[in-house]
Amino acid sequence: MAAPLSGQADAESLERLKALSLQELTATTVSLAVKNQQNLQEAAAAAYVISNEEIRRSGMQSIPELLRKVPGLEVARVDANQWAISSRGFNGAFANKLLVMVDGRTVYDPFNSGVYWNEQDYPLEDVDRIEVIRGPGATMWGSNAVNGVINIVTRTAQESRGALASAGSSQEEPGFGTLRYGGQINPNLHYRVYGKYNHRDDFHFNDGSKAADNLDLGRAGFRSDWTPDARETLTLQGDYFNGTMQQTLTGADAAMPLMPDRTQKQGGNLLLRWQRTLADGSRLQIRSYFDHASRQQIRLDHRRNTFDFDVQHSFRWGNHYPTWGGGYRFNSDKLTQKLALLSFEPDRRDLHLFNMFAQDEWRLFGDDVRLIYGGKLEHNDFTGFELQPTARLLWNLDPQHSLWAAVSRAVRVPSRVEHDLNLLYNFTPGVTANIRGGDSFKSETALSYELGYRFFPNRAFNLDTALFYSDYARLSTTEPQPAIAGGGGLLVPFQIANMAQGETYGWETSLNWRASEFWRLQGSYSLFGMAIHKDPQSLDSAAEIAEGNSPRHRFNLSSYLNLPYRLEFDSHWYYTDRLANGVPAYHRLDLRLGWQANLHLELAAGVQNLLDNRHLEFIPPQDNPVLSSEFERNYYLKATLRF
Repeated sequence: MAAPLSGQADAESLERLKALSLQELTATTVSLAVKNQQNLQEAAAAAYVISNEEIRRSGMQSIPELLRKVPGLEVARVDANQWAISSRGFNGAFANKLLVMVDGRTVYDPFNSGVYWNEQDYPLEDVDRIEVIRGPGATMWGSNAVNGVINIVTRTAQESRGALASAGSSQEEPGFGTLRYGGQINPNLHYRVYGKYNHRDDFHFNDGSKAADNLDLGRAGFRSDWTPDARETLTLQGDYFNGTMQQTLTGADAAMPLMPDRTQKQGGNLLLRWQRTLADGSRLQIRSYFDHASRQQIRLDHRRNTFDFDVQHSFRWGNHYPTWGGGYRFNSDKLTQKLALLSFEPDRRDLHLFNMFAQDEWRLFGDDVRLIYGGKLEHNDFTGFELQPTARLLWNLDPQHSLWAAVSRAVRVPSRVEHDLNLLYNFTPGVTANIRGGDSFKSETALSYELGYRFFPNRAFNLDTALFYSDYARLSTTEPQPAIAGGGGLLVPFQIANMAQGETYGWETSLNWRASEFWRLQGSYSLFGMAIHKDPQSLDSAAEIAEGNSPRHRFNLSSYLNLPYRLEFDSHWYYTDRLANGVPAYHRLDLRLGWQANLHLELAAGVQNLLDNRHLEFIPPQDNPVLSSEFERNYYLKATLRF
């Protein structure tokens, strides 16, 4: 495969990269499984890494779209600027069992237990890799890492020296562009600054009418890395975004079924990370960040500030490799009511989260067998103490075969919505529903079992496969209470409760095959099953709705072909099975033609969703007011300059 060019590259290094074997190209490190860098082949977890080269050749312009190729991840477009992304079930516009981070800074929002994916709009040229763990990661990363963890890892400032300018246009995004400059103040201190803007146009509904769901977003940021010696690194980085987003909502009143909404959003973050290798070979890391977000919507204004601090120490003791540490997180938010029918009680909250964790990797029989065990103890303001343990085993049968197995417990703590919501909905004249949260809502829990196998028979092929089964308890339901008559009408109360259980199971497999020096293939398949069971006392008629949000079968196949004259032809095919909630199955085919004109100029043209004029990918559950639009065929052109 061709390598991305930079101002520091030369033709000789490009040719060397093209000649690398598949295992050399995929010798990617991952840190999600044990909070320390390790080879992907040594992870006792269902791990997947999207490399910078795959990002460049994907033709995608956003991080959520890149995640489509990960086995076990469900990625669906809700409208022009929102996605439903989850791991191993329970998908939704705010999927609450998937923890997402950027360079270790969590972007999981505690207000509604989800991720605002349209705000994670970083320059893809600066993303080194995207690490994904399917299955629980709570022992290392804490509550809400129930079904998976994603960490978007950006490049160091030293790796992004020189100037970069990229710009393009497509039917979906009539204008997008990035400017970046990286340099050094002295041999030990490097920096980069960037700015990015994109505009997403309206999608359409099934009848051809515009969905009024466009987006305008600008973003700027910086990163500096100071390495006074080979043992120590200090990183300071930050980002700021500002923009507007439109969407169509279902109304809170039967008399007003649709309601256009324009959201003004802005936010920023600042992260400081210090890493030091000590004299005894152990490693110490201290990380702290501050994050601010503000969203002004038609129903509610939401402001949130987050401060996070954690420390981690890793060392070796004989055949043991322990990692331990702790942290503290403070969330403060302010909710401003704008509709009489929607409120939160109280409208301000300060939330404190304390945690301690320890995990050991015990290497037996040389490095052939590794036993990983540990746990995380957290305390949150809603449910108190939560313990999340894990035990994992990795067995390297020989250099070509390895097996791993794991059993883990994880929890999802309540959100502000489940604890403090007070929503009124006028069904018909004289009949009003009142949905409320409360102190009685408990953390959802999952006990997960996993078994995996990896096969590396030669330098041109590898296969990674995993089986899993998860048992869930105390799942969220909305329970009707006895109706109350009075004031010329009828009030029907609903209480958010924990009166359902569930189970998920499945099989995920991926493969890489370098068919020749110039051609590489990647593929994956996911089989998924899910069942939700209500408690006998539950009256929630929609408790099983989560079953309908996940496809049973998913395929994808990618081809990377290097042609003469520095041309690249890449194709990506995706298949997603139908959803039980009414979304039909669909195929998606993306094609890209790239040209490395010289060391400084790269041109690319392509088409996405070639097989469809447009198609529906997701219908949010009834408790989500967003109205879905359809993903459309998209032609694009892009130019990138590097100096």
